[in-house]
Amino acid sequence: MSLKSHQKITLTFGLLVAFVLFGLYFYLDQTLQFSKIPASAVHLERFLWIAVLISVALAIFLNFILSHRITRPIERISKIAQAIAAGDFSQKISLWQNDEIADLAKAVDFMSLQIRYRMDDVTTAKSRLEAVFLSMVEGVMVVNTDGKILLINETLKKILRVEHQAVGRKPLEVIRNIEVQDIVDRALEFRQIVNGREMSFFLPEEKILRVHAAPVLRDGKADGAVLVFHDITDLRRLETIRKDFVANVSHEFRTPVANIKGYSETLLDGAIEDKDHARDFLKIIYSESDRLAKLVDDLLLLARSELDRPVLDLKPCSIAKIVDWSLAGLTQQINQHELKVRLDIPQNLPQVKADDSAVSQIFLNLIENAIKYNKAGGEILISATIKGDWVEVCIADTGIGIPPQDLPRVFERFYRVDKSHSRDIPGTGLGLSIVKHIIQAHGGDIRAQSQLGQGSTFCFTLPAV
Repeated sequence: MSLKSHQKITLTFGLLVAFVLFGLYFYLDQTLQFSKIPASAVHLERFLWIAVLISVALAIFLNFILSHRITRPIERISKIAQAIAAGDFSQKISLWQNDEIADLAKAVDFMSLQIRYRMDDVTTAKSRLEAVFLSMVEGVMVVNTDGKILLINETLKKILRVEHQAVGRKPLEVIRNIEVQDIVDRALEFRQIVNGREMSFFLPEEKILRVHAAPVLRDGKADGAVLVFHDITDLRRLETIRKDFVANVSHEFRTPVANIKGYSETLLDGAIEDKDHARDFLKIIYSESDRLAKLVDDLLLLARSELDRPVLDLKPCSIAKIVDWSLAGLTQQINQHELKVRLDIPQNLPQVKADDSAVSQIFLNLIENAIKYNKAGGEILISATIKGDWVEVCIADTGIGIPPQDLPRVFERFYRVDKSHSRDIPGTGLGLSIVKHIIQAHGGDIRAQSQLGQGSTFCFTLPAV
């Protein structure tokens, strides 16, 4: 029974007792008036009845006061307990009593303080966990016992291009890959850890992910599963490039070495006595040796560029002067192909902050490509413009062009667009890779545009002075 109910019952019972006593007193008073009891006894009896009535009324009043004194602190404790349950820990119970209720109030205050500390610890731990979860470079997905997504971090959303709501849905509905759903089902049903399964996703470009999954166990039962997605697309691409590099280096070395060996053996077998053919054989050996030396030099230059940025002697350079010097060294090749060279370089073009010898190598490689892959009687256009704090230089030709599928790979080492004619067109296949590294060492960038059968354009930027 609550104290409030006890107060009501006490008050009602007291009033009832008072009413009964008052009625009894009135009845006896009327009866005694007609009896032969002495007057002094009657007055004494009335005094006793009045005393009883006053005592009952006083007892009821004191009981009500005492009950109210108890209920008020308990009501306050109850309200503050409800506030604590709602998450408000700022209120404190202040009582002046020194009794059991005050001890209860102190216990509630202590409980509130401890709950607040525990909540702060939980909040801090949750914030740290969320920070780790959101900052992971790997994609993470958490599913519940029904196989529905509970959590998915931003990294995985970006990798798989998840733009719609994923929480509460099956992985198959979000990712559209049956293998991912199979991993989730296996982890939940068989409580097995799935390590390192590689999957391909087309989004529309291909992404290669390595997926790990582990069940979350509670009391021996799967309470969910955690999946971690590692993006290994670049790793696989680099492995392919490495394999292609080894194969290309072997191929590039094999042909000149085989020629040198073959013609040397021919000479040793007696052809050296044939003066007419011996000189031709020696020319071929010399040409192949020179080709090997150039290939080795390009490989060493490329290796140094990739290991560390080359040491550049940066100073103001004139683009026009470097272009003139480069064209002078290629005049014979330009005339052989009957090409026309046009220049579109403004006179007020600012100088660039660059290493002139390195920039010369850029122009030599790009102009030489424009010559080799051009059509007889074609044209080469060399232009320069100002783009903010940069000078952009473009070298365009009217040659055979580059197919769209090959355009993204032209800066790879040893990559040759027309492999069927690669032997007819001299070169190591390293020129554009070297050009790219030199430009990046200057802080600039290079891009290629092409239309098959109509020509190609290579544009690069260098910092203006």
